[in-house]
Amino acid sequence: MIKLVDVTKVYPNGTVALEKVNLEINEGDFVYISGESGAGKTTLLRLIHLDELPTKGTILYRGKPIKKIFKVHAWRRKVQIAYQDFMLIEDRTVLDNITLPLQIIGESFSSIYNKAENVLGMLKLRDKMYKLVKELSGGEKQRIALGRAVISNPELLLLDEPLGNLDEETAQIIMDFIEAINEQGTTITMSTHHMVKREVSTPKRLIRLKNGRIIYKGYV
Repeated sequence: MIKLVDVTKVYPNGTVALEKVNLEINEGDFVYISGESGAGKTTLLRLIHLDELPTKGTILYRGKPIKKIFKVHAWRRKVQIAYQDFMLIEDRTVLDNITLPLQIIGESFSSIYNKAENVLGMLKLRDKMYKLVKELSGGEKQRIALGRAVISNPELLLLDEPLGNLDEETAQIIMDFIEAINEQGTTITMSTHHMVKREVSTPKRLIRLKNGRIIYKGYV
């Protein structure tokens, strides 16, 4: 589905974030991207989301360069990202935040509300629907950011360290949710320092980055 061909990203200050990365993400995959801080994990996700453009190389969607077949706003209806710093609107309710992608495209209120109830129920946050985001804990905000990313049913979900600084119980809730979304057909690409150990029915792919290069491809 997504293919990176010799992708390099060099920032204006000379920092090489990624170098000659070749990677294919197939439809329905669950792909972990691991590596130490500064390895290039977040940059990789941002390039796929079109937050940034590669310095060299090409990113393809079903064999064609993304930039040639999609405008950015159209691409982001297919691909959603949940950032590590949440990017939530603190003085708005959970309902307002989680349904923002649906509000933008003009979906009906009844449809928006039903989808919000379903997603918040899966994330065990239905009782927080009318709370202001600023009243929530960090773990709750993480779940809201994740819910907002999935509510529009993207083809590909990009997750930037969704388990960072979470207690074990919250991490398990999030992993249960992510795996359920993947089983329903959403392709997952998730950067992480922390993979929750659990019994799984199907193996997940693991890509390790170091200094902007892929040093390992395998399964967990």
